[in-house]
Amino acid sequence: MSRGINAQDNPEERSYVYSDGTLLKRMVNYLFAYKRLFLMVCGLVTVGIAITVYSPIVLKYAIDDEFLTGNIDGLVFTAGIYIFLQIAAWLTSYGNEYAMALMGQKAVYELRQELYEQLQCLSQDFYDQSSSGRVISRITNDIDRMSELLSGGLISSFAQIFVVFAIGFAIFFFDLYMAIATITVVPILLLTTIYFRKKMREAYRSTRKTISSVTANLAESISGAKVTKSFARERISIERFDEVNRADYESNIDAGRAQSAFFPTVRFIGGLGIFFILWIGGFLLIQGMTTIGTIVMFMQYSSSFFRPILIITNFYTSVQSAFAGAERVFLILDEEPSITDEDDAIEMPDVEGHIVFDNVTFSYVEGKVVLENFDLEIEKGETIALVGDTGAGKTTVVSLLNRFYDVQEGAIRIDGIDIREVKQKSLHSKIGLVLQDAFLFMGTVKDNIRYGRPDASDKEIIEATELIGARRIIEGLDEGFDTEVGERGSRLSEGERQLVSFSRALLADPSILVLDEATSSIDIYTEHAIQKGMKTLLRGRTSIVIAHRLSTIVNADRIVVLEEGKIVETGTHRKLMEKKGKYYSLYELQIRPRAQQSMISK
Repeated sequence: MSRGINAQDNPEERSYVYSDGTLLKRMVNYLFAYKRLFLMVCGLVTVGIAITVYSPIVLKYAIDDEFLTGNIDGLVFTAGIYIFLQIAAWLTSYGNEYAMALMGQKAVYELRQELYEQLQCLSQDFYDQSSSGRVISRITNDIDRMSELLSGGLISSFAQIFVVFAIGFAIFFFDLYMAIATITVVPILLLTTIYFRKKMREAYRSTRKTISSVTANLAESISGAKVTKSFARERISIERFDEVNRADYESNIDAGRAQSAFFPTVRFIGGLGIFFILWIGGFLLIQGMTTIGTIVMFMQYSSSFFRPILIITNFYTSVQSAFAGAERVFLILDEEPSITDEDDAIEMPDVEGHIVFDNVTFSYVEGKVVLENFDLEIEKGETIALVGDTGAGKTTVVSLLNRFYDVQEGAIRIDGIDIREVKQKSLHSKIGLVLQDAFLFMGTVKDNIRYGRPDASDKEIIEATELIGARRIIEGLDEGFDTEVGERGSRLSEGERQLVSFSRALLADPSILVLDEATSSIDIYTEHAIQKGMKTLLRGRTSIVIAHRLSTIVNADRIVVLEEGKIVETGTHRKLMEKKGKYYSLYELQIRPRAQQSMISK
């Protein structure tokens, strides 16, 4: 198992594994991908630094040479130079800010796209152990925090470091004593930053965790709104949200407390620097060892020297927030899928549908076997039904066939080919899967039916629904095939969603069809309406049907009864009823109460 979200421990509580240097390097690499913009920014930053260093020198000579000597022509010339420098600074700053924002947003776009593509590649066990809300929080909240750093902040911080070094060189060039007075407080500033670093990092890590919990709770609450109302649990739901919301509130208060102590401390230290310049500069002026212009220049340099430091320290909180988010994003990006294609994997050829489960053993959790020494052979074009109590292993069988998980022992073969030897996408293209909870995507009914075959024509879509018995029902919707289904198909009934799902499977025309509890959400009237279409859907293809409603599988070629991961009975409906074993008990238990209820209704 790879290091990351798939680990058995809670991913939200696991210790972080990336150093600051690693996070910084990886984030910078996203900016380096745009070399032209990066070089443009570097050029503009260099010009800006030169202007910052040269402007106070212009003021020094204006005061010492033109002011004191009354040289009007020289004063006008110097003022013109100073105005030119300020205009150049404005233009440079504008271009620099725009270029950094553009480059940063390009980097954020690529990062979010890469994360989404990674989520598409991860195996099913990742989603088994990760709530949708927390995953959504990674691709929204955490990347938003990184955006603040990538969209200019990162480069600006590096630029300020060069400003500090450039000014440091300039002040030591002009006056050693005044330079020492200027940098006296730097060690104090560094020690203060180091002291607050760990405290602020932990505070912002906590805020990333808590906002993730808020997102997860919100996603769950919205998805389960109908259940909440049906059980009159609104108050409990509000109380639970209040818990995670309050935790987020408190973690942000802690972060704000650390931030509110840090910034005033830095400003106070900067003020000490001005004090030392005035004190030492005044003494040197009295002694005739410096000039008023030099003191003014150092006052300018002090402001320019400590401003970058203050910008860096102000931005430090964003760095900590971005790093906390980056850790969580990179954990997913570095997650290795547990199910991967072999280097020599082949494309799955056209299949006839002969399936063999050969001595398969599988468990989701170590030590808790779901299937053990499982053997099952399904002939080409055969329709088999898997039945059994909840937890018997029915869904596991079809999940392994789709290679959502890999078997621990044994093998699964289709037409003699081990499914581990073929590329997963090509395997999935041969298998149609219709689930109990028919998942529809935002868009129209037509879009969802076409999902498995994007190139299908409208005529083919209508023909598919006609064969499945769904056309009349779909055309009865407000806008027929152009009806918007809403999020997860919320604008359609359960039966309508399932009919769309059936039509989608038929249009895709897979060689192997899996119906996992696919008729459990369909009412008796709708079920009767699609029985003829079901025969069309199953005809000519190998089919595996999982159904709690046993009345829907009495015509299966073979019924396989599972119990605790083992096959206990197999045969046709008639033979199994005659045997009066496990299947007979299940059938009688389900059918007899319905028959009695029907008689009572009459």
